[in-house]
Amino acid sequence: MKYKKCISVLVLFLFGINTVLAFDDDEYFQAYSQIISSKPDGEKELMALVSDSDVLSESSSLASVYIALLQSTVNHPTGFEEYKLAPKDHVQDVKRSHPSLFFRHNILLAYNFAIQENWRLAHSKIDEIIAFANGNDTELYFDAIATKSIFLARMGLIRASLNSSAKILGELPSLTEKRFFGDGAIENMELVIGLNMSYLGENKRALELCSRVETFFITRPLASPHRYYQIALDCQRRSLENLNQPDKAFDTLERYIEYATSIEDWDTYTYGLVLKVEYLYALDKVKEAHKLIEKTESFISSLPTSYDTNTYQISRFKALVEQGDVERANALSAIIADNLSDDYSSPDLHWAQFKSIQSSLFEQLGNKDAAISALRDSKNFYQTLYYQTDDRKELFSDYYESALAERKLQLLEQQHELSQLELANSNRVNLILTAGALTLLGLLVLISYLYAVQRRLKREQETLATVDTLTGVRNRRSLLGVIQLEFNEAKAYQNDLSLVLIDLDNFKAINDNYGHECGDNLLKAFCEHVSKSIRKTDTFGRYGGEEFILCLPKTSASEAKKVVNSILNSYRKVRISPDIGAQTFSAGIAQYQKGIETSKLIKQCDDALYVAKRFGRNRVCIFSHDD
Repeated sequence: MKYKKCISVLVLFLFGINTVLAFDDDEYFQAYSQIISSKPDGEKELMALVSDSDVLSESSSLASVYIALLQSTVNHPTGFEEYKLAPKDHVQDVKRSHPSLFFRHNILLAYNFAIQENWRLAHSKIDEIIAFANGNDTELYFDAIATKSIFLARMGLIRASLNSSAKILGELPSLTEKRFFGDGAIENMELVIGLNMSYLGENKRALELCSRVETFFITRPLASPHRYYQIALDCQRRSLENLNQPDKAFDTLERYIEYATSIEDWDTYTYGLVLKVEYLYALDKVKEAHKLIEKTESFISSLPTSYDTNTYQISRFKALVEQGDVERANALSAIIADNLSDDYSSPDLHWAQFKSIQSSLFEQLGNKDAAISALRDSKNFYQTLYYQTDDRKELFSDYYESALAERKLQLLEQQHELSQLELANSNRVNLILTAGALTLLGLLVLISYLYAVQRRLKREQETLATVDTLTGVRNRRSLLGVIQLEFNEAKAYQNDLSLVLIDLDNFKAINDNYGHECGDNLLKAFCEHVSKSIRKTDTFGRYGGEEFILCLPKTSASEAKKVVNSILNSYRKVRISPDIGAQTFSAGIAQYQKGIETSKLIKQCDDALYVAKRFGRNRVCIFSHDD
């Protein structure tokens, strides 16, 4: 959602002027350019400059259109405020005399439709502008293409947006040649492309583009929208995080929060706090996360309700539930439910997160029925988070959160069913004891039945505790347990042992381009392929997401590399769909050395995996202290 809110403002620098009609002696354009060069800091200052202009202060159609274009540069703090338009009769006059200026004004109209999420009309207007400008006004053509790219990004069609903007990036005029807001257009397009690339996982290129944007906008005067600089920082943070550079990502986040504080942009400040809390949770620094929430909760509660403050309050609710502060959690739960009932943009994600945490609260209170109901609500909210565009569905929710909610629901329902079964068995036994009418044979049959049920339930519980339900291989907990046993045996008998950490290459792109069902099928196919390719004495399991660990006892690192290379070569031939090409993975290998602990050996595998990725993926690397 933060991406949606931030990207909307990027259209501000993308309006141009007809380079054919805006000659140096055009008095309206000259007046417009003088006001732009003074960089007014608000509408009051802007309109004062308009009043002082002999040309723009007169009542004429051209003056009205130029004033509307000037007003588009101020008073848009969230990016969701509609632009002021010139009177319709003035616009029609301009259409006859200055068609390029007319179509440039229509970019404002198209953007107003986009703010209303009337995408059909928004794209229709932009397509009309593109059709006119192509071959008539090059600069207007570039600006219209860029605006269409931004619309696509706001609709969730990130790849389509990137394709739309990338094809004109190299053709944009230089900053000095732009006649209309030309001092920011190229950097602006780089920001759009960099931001999209960060969401698509093309992190190095995204980091390069967004760093250049930050350098440009940090030197801008206060009249320049602060959001551009903030988006550039957030883009870098996400890219650094995806590149496995958490320290640099955290430092960038701190700069992001400091900048928001310096300009008193409290929505952005709140968003930064939520990200910081999530970082601390990811680093298992739960106490620090709780302290940060306690330190800031009074100030955040004093702010007007917004998407970001609701996100913060949900994080605070989670902290209270984790701390077992039931009384305060219940009170905050009522406040959040009331806030989410208000009409604001895209509340379903908040409801899904809130209901998932609320189920944990109900479980603490011993109310299993309410916990199951809340989890079911959470799952339903996650499943409603779709955008319907271009006759296809783009999943906007977090797939893994949805899967987690569904899995938790299954486990809780099984626990509830087991409790009901135990209660039923207890009642049946009491009935037997009370009536005393059953024969010894009947009692033996009942005992046998109960024993069979118990064994079946035990087997199901053992399966749930050891097997990853999606792929059928060992889950993380079971995997680490077996690895520790193999580790102890290698230590006791001084045998060789190698661990392999495997990461599927470009897995996120498969999910984004072909859907999560296709991604699931790829995980299943990969696990089936590896399971068929290893020895019975080897251990293979899912470490998390698209990462897997293969444990090879009595195997040196060099021998393990031959095994994994063989698996990689045959895996390239695996196809899950005619539309998807050859798949690859990267792997890091580390060999057991005397005195090393399991966690250290896995860390060495991770370091070797990082080297494999750094040299282009699709390869196997052995850990070396020299790397």
